[in-house]
Amino acid sequence: MAKKEKKIVKVSDDSKDTNSYTLDENRRIIKAKERKDAKGDAKKYRIGAIVCWLLAIVMEVIAILRLTGRIDLFSKMSLMGFVILFVILDLIFFVPGSLLWKKANHIDPASEKDKTKFWIWNNLGTILSILAFLPVIIFIFTNKDLDGKQKGIAGAIAIIALLIAGVASYDFNPVSAEQLAHAEKEVKAVSPSGKVYWAKHSKKYHVDKDCPAFSRSEEVYEGSVAAAYENNLTDPCRRCIPELKEDEEKE
Repeated sequence: MAKKEKKIVKVSDDSKDTNSYTLDENRRIIKAKERKDAKGDAKKYRIGAIVCWLLAIVMEVIAILRLTGRIDLFSKMSLMGFVILFVILDLIFFVPGSLLWKKANHIDPASEKDKTKFWIWNNLGTILSILAFLPVIIFIFTNKDLDGKQKGIAGAIAIIALLIAGVASYDFNPVSAEQLAHAEKEVKAVSPSGKVYWAKHSKKYHVDKDCPAFSRSEEVYEGSVAAAYENNLTDPCRRCIPELKEDEEKE
């Protein structure tokens, strides 16, 4: 029985996701340009993140101004309803900002040589989530115009929003410049092209496009190590890189 040929999807390093590609006439080989300016791409995401975060904080400030009676915006809306609305708007703006920031950090990661900067760079979203929600929580529970039940409802929603923002902002798989450089060197030692492969639901990147891990995958993505990292795939398949497999067996 002839082996079924998989479609290889070449992923551009500057694509927004793994679906950004161009098919050739045979709809098998996918052509995509390589990213030339990683720092430039990361800068765009970071600017977007900062804009989103600033908008989120503006929503928080508006809620606080209404709580303190300094503005009477949407006067027909109850104070509790107004505060809840702007807390939700705060969250809606904040989370995308954090996702953009994390994406930028995977495209152009910080160096671990400066431990403090590395920690702040990778936890900035989590730090700012406290600034974006904790003050309004304090104003909710200290407000004299809200009764106990209203404080409980609005406060609970604000606390949940803070938790959602904090978890969404936290990078559970932070990347360093040294880690990315080492991975690229490791891959090139096995495959001079420096290309790696992964499937839609992969948890690791592969050097061999015919790796057994792809046995059930009809479509395999091809890209640089940086592209894999951008898609949150930072661990190599040990079956594809013999040296890693040997090290694992020795442990």
